[in-house]
Amino acid sequence: MPVLLLLVAAFMTTLSAADPVTALQGVRRIAVFGDSITQDGNWVADVECALLARGLTIEVLGLGLGSETASDLTEAENAGHAKAFGFPRPPVSERLDRALAAVKPDLVIACYGMNDGSSLPTDDTGTKRYAEAITRLREHALQAGAKRVVLCSPPVKEAKAEAWATNKHDQNLTRYATWLVGQRSQGWEVVDIHTPMRAALDQRRQQNPAFQFAKDSVHPAREGHWVMAQAVLDQWLHLPVAQVPNAEALFPAKGAEIRALVRERQALRYAAWMTAIGHKRPGVPGGPKAKPGLPLDQAEAKAAELTAKITALLAR
Repeated sequence: MPVLLLLVAAFMTTLSAADPVTALQGVRRIAVFGDSITQDGNWVADVECALLARGLTIEVLGLGLGSETASDLTEAENAGHAKAFGFPRPPVSERLDRALAAVKPDLVIACYGMNDGSSLPTDDTGTKRYAEAITRLREHALQAGAKRVVLCSPPVKEAKAEAWATNKHDQNLTRYATWLVGQRSQGWEVVDIHTPMRAALDQRRQQNPAFQFAKDSVHPAREGHWVMAQAVLDQWLHLPVAQVPNAEALFPAKGAEIRALVRERQALRYAAWMTAIGHKRPGVPGGPKAKPGLPLDQAEAKAAELTAKITALLAR
């Protein structure tokens, strides 16, 4: 049997050891909040593919917004971004309650920190503000009716090997990840993306010192998004995906076609929901100077057509 099929067989066989069907019982809609990395949607689609491969047809709504922070920044902290891009970084607090009331998710996943890490002070006061913002996000999600909240540490702000010691941005992200992992002792559901992503980056650089997940050091390409999804699936649902090369390989057949349809459906719903919710970030559906998405009823009608195609491919 080819190696890839062996990996898929192992994935399907060992799922019963930590059954996500049981773990996600009663969950019909998941809302995923985050910044531009989450708006990109690749890791979110990979997570949904893993659920589909287990027979779970949960609606996964990616609601990431480029430039967004978990923290409320001061005018001075926002000045550089406003000057460079013509608008300040929006905080998630501006839209969170509105989004939760509209979407009514059973479960919330949030991944913030990259933009906070470049904007907040590079000391414990910055970490404290990040912690307060994430705590507030979690409380608001639970108060809005979400049964569970899963919080993810941010990915890595990449640097060349000789520059890690002076990479203040990533040092902030490391502090945020350490704080988040510490909240597990308080009963929080936390996924540490940052630590395994840094380890994966270091491992790949042993073979290729110039390797990058993100060409701009911030926004990972597909391989980096899969590392993020692996962390979520491993730590949250305990799925055996460490040796699976990508989300397409989660399916015994038609993986590329299924994932493409998942991405198309997520993009359709993203534009519709972001338009319905509204926000202040230019250039993104629902914000200034942006083409709006379809009305929700029309978007769901089109989403149903894509769902039928996905279902047909899964049946094969």
